[in-house]
Amino acid sequence: MMLEGLLYKVLEKGEGFARIQLLPESPIYASHFPGFPVTPGVTLVQMGLELMGKKLLSSKDIKFIVPVLPSKEGTILRYEWSYPEEARADVSVFLADGTLCAKMSLGV
Repeated sequence: MMLEGLLYKVLEKGEGFARIQLLPESPIYASHFPGFPVTPGVTLVQMGLELMGKKLLSSKDIKFIVPVLPSKEGTILRYEWSYPEEARADVSVFLADGTLCAKMSLGV
């Protein structure tokens, strides 16, 4: 399932990074969790894969450090990625204020 347009829109994309805006009206937030919406961790991974144009083959290490909450204005996230080894991507996800919210090492 592609999440672009359903959960986020791309604001800027370049070599090894992208800035996105979460869509607070997304139906994903209606069920995760009612009354206290939180961006599901699996969607943070999927959005990174979509931004890199890769498919997940494996995951070595995924850490969700702070919850990503939707805001009425649309939460801004910055994804940064690199390929330290063939078929592996290291991805970091930051809130607009620079707070690290997730890190992952993915087989792609």
